[in-house]
Amino acid sequence: MSKGIGRGDHVALYCINSPHFMMSYFGILKAGATVVPINLLLHPEEVQFLLNDSEVKTLIYHQVTDKAVAAIKSGLKTVENLIAIGQTSLEEADSFARMMAEESDDAVLVLPEKEDALAAILYTGGTTGLPKGAMLMHTNLLANAASVAKALKLEGHQDKFLTVLPMFHSFGATVGFLTPISHSATVIAVPQFAPEATCKIIQEEKATVFMGVPTMYAMMTNIPNESRYDLSSLRYGISGGAALPVSVLENFEARYNVPIYEGYGPTE
Repeated sequence: MSKGIGRGDHVALYCINSPHFMMSYFGILKAGATVVPINLLLHPEEVQFLLNDSEVKTLIYHQVTDKAVAAIKSGLKTVENLIAIGQTSLEEADSFARMMAEESDDAVLVLPEKEDALAAILYTGGTTGLPKGAMLMHTNLLANAASVAKALKLEGHQDKFLTVLPMFHSFGATVGFLTPISHSATVIAVPQFAPEATCKIIQEEKATVFMGVPTMYAMMTNIPNESRYDLSSLRYGISGGAALPVSVLENFEARYNVPIYEGYGPTE
């Protein structure tokens, strides 16, 4: 709000899985603006294209993307504000931490003018040419979260979602934090997947829901037998992003005694 962000503005979020990502995402929506999540795996030139194509006014970025932002900032046509989460080499960037410390508790909630107001623009690879921005409305996000919660039979505050899938992606966003947050569940944000580290976090945090793509389940199944992890807190795993081979499903369920549910949903 202090940056003049309001209804109709586009704000890019270039950040790892973290509380900062979720705080920024909901803060952008609270200001009445539209969030544009940026794929962390893209080349800086591709990021520049997305930011210009979506006419982003403000860019919120994590310190791990500092070099990429520094490399493309001169080519950004519409960006007026840079906000850095953590350390940055850019003198013109404002500090996320400072802004949070100075933010008033009386920040105004800007409600959408209509139910189908634009909430997020998620870029997809498309079938040909350059990435295309899928325009998702508030009603899209709410309906998605409600349908996921119903399908998963969520138990509200008793559930803990371990979210290692990228939050900038539709799968990681919808199932990984929009659904649990809107249904009073806990989100354990993990910025990077590693089989043993992920199993250790599930065990220590008593996570009840895990989301992954088939290769993640295969890698967790293939952890050496001497490395024993207790994943009994999981009510189930959720697989998406690609077809789950039957052998991977059966081997994972046999080793950890945790069922896997498979889902599908396009970014659009």
